[in-house]
Amino acid sequence: MWHFADNAACPPGYRLHKVQILSSYLVPKYQKFNIPSETVYIDETMVPFRERLKFCQYIKGKRHKFGIKIFKLCVNGGYTYNMKIYCDKESENDGVSVADKVVLGLMNNLLDSGRTLFTDNWYTSVGLARKLATRGTHLMGTLRSNRKCNPKNVITASLTNLWHRK
Repeated sequence: MWHFADNAACPPGYRLHKVQILSSYLVPKYQKFNIPSETVYIDETMVPFRERLKFCQYIKGKRHKFGIKIFKLCVNGGYTYNMKIYCDKESENDGVSVADKVVLGLMNNLLDSGRTLFTDNWYTSVGLARKLATRGTHLMGTLRSNRKCNPKNVITASLTNLWHRK
């Protein structure tokens, strides 16, 4: 077996102990060799894995339906710039959704630089767009109409009325 960490030194309850050393090594290398342009992208990916693991995920729409979910911030060409391994059910705290925490965590060192972030509908929210706007970052993505805390006027607005306003 190939090990990155000492099994005896594993802190109780920390599920990423065995791969954290590798992840901590790779992310700075990704950031050193991939200089982001004006646009960056966030999505999740699956590392195929069908063995017993408490944080193994099933995502119906993915090519590899079972595996380890990784949230990735990518630059042009699809290269990884930052990543976060999903290892446990996260909870909303202080009014910050899990999606917002993921986005703000991955974008931490790219905020305040005038970039545009593209996301899918799991991440996109009006609240996140406002938070990113205060940090000099634009958000582009599909907004779910049933997203919690969406302003009513945004959900009920007609796109034709928005285009014809001056």
